[in-house]
Amino acid sequence: MSCARTTILKDGYSKAPVNPKVFKNRVYFDKSILTQVDTTVIYELYNDNFYVGFEKQPDVLARFNYKDVNTIYGVYRFYGNGCFSLFHLDRKKPELTSQFFDPAYTGWRGVLYKKKNKILGDEFTQVGPNSWQLGKQIQEFIFNGDTLIVDFKNVHKYTYIKRHIEPKLLEHKADW
Repeated sequence: MSCARTTILKDGYSKAPVNPKVFKNRVYFDKSILTQVDTTVIYELYNDNFYVGFEKQPDVLARFNYKDVNTIYGVYRFYGNGCFSLFHLDRKKPELTSQFFDPAYTGWRGVLYKKKNKILGDEFTQVGPNSWQLGKQIQEFIFNGDTLIVDFKNVHKYTYIKRHIEPKLLEHKADW
């Protein structure tokens, strides 16, 4: 999949797949998933495993982790049709705009589906160590109240926390 044909989004550098077969598992989307997912919010990265040197830092939302030199952090946005986006925000730019959450402008794309009673997602994203290696990555989504755990095949687990933002920022549609 790393040689999938792509199109460049409106930001001038983000890429999305052209062939809809990348998201063929969309046919397994089950609307019952939406009972666990809040489609009116974003889920933002929570640093629960951050170290400076050998010293573990306090658990904190990534946007408040000023000890981390990397100011970019991820947020998930889920849509009612089973699509989702992973956007990247910069804590140096705290004022949010609608453009930050426009999947036609920026972000990675994915679809949710159910398999063996698990909520899985196929996300078209960077899959290799180089930014030009793009492909499909499968992840498991575990929703528990306001918390989202994203498990990448038992290799990495990331925690995200629900964040309410101005609804007009999330008025974009997703259909891939």
